[in-house]
Amino acid sequence: MRLSGKTRLALSAALALALTGPAYAQTSLTWSTGADLITLDPHAASVGINNTGLGQIYEPLITRDQDLKLTPALATEWKSLDDTTWEFKLREGVSFHDGSPFTAEDAAFSINRAKAPTSDYKVAVAAVSEVEILDDYTIHIKTAEPAPTLPDWLTTIFVMDSGWAETNDVLQPQDFKGGDENYAARHANGTGPFLVTERIPGVRTAMDAFEGYWDREHFPLTYTQLIHIPIASAPTRVAGLISGELDIVLDPPLQDLARIEADPALKVETGNEIRSIFFGFDVESPTLRFGSGTETNPFLDPRVRRAVYLAINSDGIQRQIMRGLSTPVGTLFSPRLNGHNPAFVERLATDPEAAKALMAEAGYADGFKVRLDCTNNRYVNDEAICQAVVPMLARIGIEVELNSRPATQAFPDMLNRNTSFFMLGFDAPTMDAEYIFRYILHTPDGTLGTWNFGNYSNPEVDTLLGGIATELDLDKRREMMARVIEITRDETVYVPLHLQGLAWAMKKSVALSVRSDNKPQFKYAHPAE
Repeated sequence: MRLSGKTRLALSAALALALTGPAYAQTSLTWSTGADLITLDPHAASVGINNTGLGQIYEPLITRDQDLKLTPALATEWKSLDDTTWEFKLREGVSFHDGSPFTAEDAAFSINRAKAPTSDYKVAVAAVSEVEILDDYTIHIKTAEPAPTLPDWLTTIFVMDSGWAETNDVLQPQDFKGGDENYAARHANGTGPFLVTERIPGVRTAMDAFEGYWDREHFPLTYTQLIHIPIASAPTRVAGLISGELDIVLDPPLQDLARIEADPALKVETGNEIRSIFFGFDVESPTLRFGSGTETNPFLDPRVRRAVYLAINSDGIQRQIMRGLSTPVGTLFSPRLNGHNPAFVERLATDPEAAKALMAEAGYADGFKVRLDCTNNRYVNDEAICQAVVPMLARIGIEVELNSRPATQAFPDMLNRNTSFFMLGFDAPTMDAEYIFRYILHTPDGTLGTWNFGNYSNPEVDTLLGGIATELDLDKRREMMARVIEITRDETVYVPLHLQGLAWAMKKSVALSVRSDNKPQFKYAHPAE
């Protein structure tokens, strides 16, 4: 691959800035993504890249292995004592990075911290009413109602040191949505395999292998340093990999995969991610807040939303933008998740003429203008997807102004509901569709519906979601989940696009298998034999 002068300059500048500082040993592993971690506070922002980075530093009570199966972490065992009480036995002999011992007090504190008003994880612990400490290594988690999937939800809650939080005045999570900072946003003290040694937002996050890591027997941590370098430019990331400055690129541009694989020193690992990509609308505001050409909000009319659906050619995006590394789908979640129903998988066929008819029927034959909010460094080819949608919607009279920004800028605005039309991607670390339902379909109430940017609200859906959260009969629970999918599909609350494929590009000298959650655990990485 011949690098242009512009790309060489960009690469030199990015890596010179990122690698300025202490010399890194040959046992370091340098990984890159287009987006940076947006905060080190483990309860402030539920964003995939953040969870990837923090997953090297912090640990939950229960985690998932490389096959995404539940496995013990800071809890060694757990069981349901009755319909509303779970008992967790905690791991002894675990130390935080500063040497403080992990105890039940830290587990209880972390769960309660995740329930705080500024937390983006309230949805995960919404069912928790009390955490009772029985002794240093036993807790009982009480729930207001039965919570059969609580262990799955707890995989998303990282455990903090309660004493460290008190000393550094971070008893409450950072208000990320409000734009505030705190000590935990740039510093960390977890129990994970790596500890933070340097944090320069937008430039570099450096970590050292934690000598006191409790699971060294199974994870010897042959890479003693872990360095994350965010590089916004995709060509520059690829150039860094080819030049040998980077060891892994988690989001290589799909158009470069063949060239990367042709390099004898590199390889590409691919797989199917459990992440769906979709479009959403403001379905609450009486007027179009970010658009023009109409005195009303066209997206209040389900016919307009359905017209958008029919106008978007997901097969064309799969071929031209995703290079085959996606699966067009008619639902908002992967078939691997509990709640999958084959009846809802097939996406509606693209039909611009039917879309035009719906626009006319809804009173918008002359169309309107609207802003489309999109990230440009979060999902695979996210900006290119949004660019491709612009002419598709123009065919039915919707003139789109693309507002493409880095995730660190786009998500705070979306969380504050400053959007009329947006693209979003979601996975489900619980491996259950309820995760997505709680975040994007429940009426926003301060706890649930936090990523429901369009403020969709349906009392029947809310009632069903309450039942899904508490129902112990799996067949009844699946029936309720199918009804939620049916209602929201018929209302075209969101426009499903595809399930995202994943590709990690790396040196052949690195051994690391892809995970379907697209969140590598670098403790599994080691030099290839």
